[in-house]
Amino acid sequence: VAVVPKTIDNDVPLLDRTFGFETAVDAARDAINVANVEAEGFPFGLGVVKVMGRNSGFIAMHSTLGARVVDLCLVPEVKFYFDGPGGIVDHIYERLLSHGKAVVVVAEGAGQDLIVASADTKKEPKRDASGNVLLEDVGPWLCRKLKKRLDTKLESISGTSLNIHGDKLTLKYVDPSYMVRGVPPNTADNVYCTQLAHNAVHGALAGMTSFLVGSINGRECYVPIKLVANKRNVIDTAHQSLWEYVVFDTAQPSFIIDSDDRDEADVLISASGGVILATDDS
Repeated sequence: VAVVPKTIDNDVPLLDRTFGFETAVDAARDAINVANVEAEGFPFGLGVVKVMGRNSGFIAMHSTLGARVVDLCLVPEVKFYFDGPGGIVDHIYERLLSHGKAVVVVAEGAGQDLIVASADTKKEPKRDASGNVLLEDVGPWLCRKLKKRLDTKLESISGTSLNIHGDKLTLKYVDPSYMVRGVPPNTADNVYCTQLAHNAVHGALAGMTSFLVGSINGRECYVPIKLVANKRNVIDTAHQSLWEYVVFDTAQPSFIIDSDDRDEADVLISASGGVILATDDS
């Protein structure tokens, strides 16, 4: 058994990246650019982009850093809240007043706890054929919540120097969906996949089995499947990593994150800013 790991979510632990991830980030960045142009075309324009990322928000994080126009990035690994000091509403409101527009990127798995908590009735979660819990659609839900709250704030300053014409929020929602994953691979992914395929064949011909191939710290490696089984690569938020760059770049609230009491020497951080998380099944 020789495994060539493929997932655009980049959630395979230990590996620097999985093939398809960089192509997905490029496609997500195109969607962000669309949302930014739309937001710039209106007074108090807000562009919201939903990208794939069920349990790991790497596409959202990397496309945010690559686009350089995002004001708020929401991922499954970091819980957020709307109202009060340090909430996302005040942050977006401040960006609307200072920049005239704002752009939000949200991974599909972000905010699921808030959606469930705000539901009128409690019900058993639905599952797909593989047993995975079906996610609620965070994009339209987030748009409704932001629209209502930000319109109220903008109405409160209507007729003042901050909002002379009494404009309300103009919100544009972009959901690229399978346009993020259903596109031809870029050059980097094509080259990387070729390397993985060759390494898998060489490993099998050498008599190895139950392994996967991938790049770890820039070196091509053979990894026993048991080392990554029932584990997931998630954004590292507890140590110095790419997530700090997101917070600095967007100036968004840092929120409260789960602490990691492990010694720094015991933490394995991937080149893409991930850390290993054991799943409930391990």
